[in-house]
Amino acid sequence: MSSLRNTYRTAALTWVLLPIFALAGCRQTLMPSMDPPTMNPTGSWQVVLHDVVSPDGYVNYDALQRSQKTLNQYVRFIATPDAWRNARPTERVSDWVNAYNALVMYQVLERNRPASVLDVRGWIPLPGAGFFVETQFQLGKTKLSLAEIEHERVRLSHMDYRVHAALNCASMSCPPMRRDLYSHRGFALQLREQMTRWMDDPRGFQIDGEQILFNPIFDWYARDFHFWSAGQDLCEIASTYVTGRRGRRLQEAAQQGCPYGFFEYDWTLNDVSNR
Repeated sequence: MSSLRNTYRTAALTWVLLPIFALAGCRQTLMPSMDPPTMNPTGSWQVVLHDVVSPDGYVNYDALQRSQKTLNQYVRFIATPDAWRNARPTERVSDWVNAYNALVMYQVLERNRPASVLDVRGWIPLPGAGFFVETQFQLGKTKLSLAEIEHERVRLSHMDYRVHAALNCASMSCPPMRRDLYSHRGFALQLREQMTRWMDDPRGFQIDGEQILFNPIFDWYARDFHFWSAGQDLCEIASTYVTGRRGRRLQEAAQQGCPYGFFEYDWTLNDVSNR
């Protein structure tokens, strides 16, 4: 577990070096081999997304592969400047989250559905570097990797710990995937809904006897959760979104100083067949 934790922390910092990697010509660009769609395919992609994501937030990659043309059209659309022209900068974070999640699924298919995204290797000696760091995508007038989208365009621009509930990295321990696209006006409410879904699910935290085990994402991004919650501990944060027995257990733990640990992260592909 410690090796994976260190790997993810290192990968999370690697995005600051990406301009150097890009100048060295070390990144691969993935792009569907088709012309840009003549009409905005976002509505069609929403229909497919709702169909291929299960109610509990896993992905049916068999169904997604059958609808890959629609996914490819969406990926090709967000590569054009027109896709980013109308949104205000303050609203654009929801578009970046939608792009991130779609590009994760697109890359999974392009990589022939690896057993784990960590299996996609690159020249950087880190598991998953090929998937998150060394692969880039055309997005408007710029090319970005998944790491750059996550850290630069989502985390550090929005500064809301709830975005961690919205980003899905195609792994079994990721927060539940949302079946609907995120919107400009409803983004804050959608983030709260996602945070509630995550905390109501064993992928958020687990109660093992007297011990509370949180998702390692809370460890990897501990500063996000601490600073962007104004110093709340993890039990206080989670109890905001959980009711019933699990909520009461969190409140009790918070009064005791919130003793907790972290469960082992499962990087297996988040296919519905792996549940």
